[in-house]
Amino acid sequence: MIKVCTIGAMHYTPFGGFHEMDLPYLESQGISIVKDPKKADVLVSQNRKHLKRYFLKHRNKKKYLIWTLEPRFDTYSRPLRKELFGFVRCHIMNIYTGDVFVSPLSFHAGKITKTLQPLPANFELPNRIVVGLMSFYKGVATEKVMFEGKDVDLIKKRTAIGLYGHEHELMHIFGKGWPAGVSREDSREGDWVGRKGNILDPYHFNLSFENTLAPRYTTEKIWDSIAGYCLPIYYGEGSEIYNIFPEDSFIDYSKMEGPAQLFDYIKQMSDAEYIRRLNSCISVYNNISSLGKPFAEQQRLLALDSIVQKIIKIQEKP
Repeated sequence: MIKVCTIGAMHYTPFGGFHEMDLPYLESQGISIVKDPKKADVLVSQNRKHLKRYFLKHRNKKKYLIWTLEPRFDTYSRPLRKELFGFVRCHIMNIYTGDVFVSPLSFHAGKITKTLQPLPANFELPNRIVVGLMSFYKGVATEKVMFEGKDVDLIKKRTAIGLYGHEHELMHIFGKGWPAGVSREDSREGDWVGRKGNILDPYHFNLSFENTLAPRYTTEKIWDSIAGYCLPIYYGEGSEIYNIFPEDSFIDYSKMEGPAQLFDYIKQMSDAEYIRRLNSCISVYNNISSLGKPFAEQQRLLALDSIVQKIIKIQEKP
């Protein structure tokens, strides 16, 4: 049995037992989670900063792994990083190494459970206001995230859209940290899941960018938008989202030159195009939902198996 100890918060990860199948499956594959770092073979964390003191204390007597699905917790894009002047090997699994989100549905297929009714042919858009549920962070000054020679940060882009939309009274924003008067409320307070549905309800377009762009990195944002009957505005280029969605379903901002073009496009969109696009998204959602719990578990198992293979490989190497 390979003993793994988590360092720092791992509540929403497989190592923290976020899903009911995570810890039993890891145990079945010979990996157990222990509380005492001294008894562990492998120390795992979401952040390098939490492991630094263990690098100094144990050096190469322990094995180290950074595993995170948060795009800014670790941005290194190679599977191994040398620490402590090369004396320590720290293994990496993150958004950019490509082995955390093994598929776009690795961690969120289980939340796609509804059967949505398509819009009727006579549906008419009552308004074209875009809603954005997103924090400001550092806005357009947000630091770059470099991956394969490209800045894959999307916070700057969605901030620019939000500020333009707010200024022209074309968008309503809910979230933390925005300049005074921009955000309508801090939408993360209280029952976030229920509140999000309530926020989306009166709207028909939702800016649902991820925080960064990487292959297969797809969170709940686009799925929540569809479940709330909002046409997603998403950034498709480089995400592999078209492995799931057909062309001309969601609005792909990566094909546009800036916020003005986006809002002009929405303004000129016919009801018929809106119906066709959202119903295409609903069809994707319903197809996944119809596959049920076995499919969701199979998608999660792909991610868990990636963890198992990595830890076994780490432990086998001197």
